[in-house]
Amino acid sequence: MTLGLLHFFLRLPVIAFRMAGMVRITNRAKRGFKRALLDGGLPAEVVDELVGDFDPSAPLRETLFRFSRK
Repeated sequence: MTLGLLHFFLRLPVIAFRMAGMVRITNRAKRGFKRALLDGGLPAEVVDELVGDFDPSAPLRETLFRFSRK
């Protein structure tokens, strides 16, 4: 029991850094998508709407924080 708990706490920073890396990659992709749309000549209002619609973190955010917003 104690060994398993110790192993979990030693692995916790690794898990946290991997999650932070996934968030970083997602944000970088979102910025690249927005930049590509702006370079393509779309108006800024349309780009903002498209970036909001195609945000990959929106469904996850709704799932995780569904109960805290009520």
